[in-house]
Amino acid sequence: LGGWPQSLTPAPFDAVDHAGVFGLEGAERGPAAVAEVAELVAGGAIGGELVAAVGPDLHLATERGVVVLDTRLMPGWELVSAEGAPCTVPLRELKRAAGVQDGLF
Repeated sequence: LGGWPQSLTPAPFDAVDHAGVFGLEGAERGPAAVAEVAELVAGGAIGGELVAAVGPDLHLATERGVVVLDTRLMPGWELVSAEGAPCTVPLRELKRAAGVQDGLF
């Protein structure tokens, strides 16, 4: 690439798996997410223990299982202690893969 500042040196691509940093790998990681918050609604609540934060997503252990809350839905909403309140916001179930495909032919 032309036009790079002299202080920058191109480096080869080096993929790094950050799953461990976010607590998302290994048997100790706990249950997988079962749903995501579809929208926040007036009078709705979602409370739970934070089990992981990845990018804008909070993974919360709730009474319905692990639920993913995209924090980009939150601007303008009040954040208060849930004190064990049940999840009353609309959820969208996360689909699981049916199986592993060996090949196309």
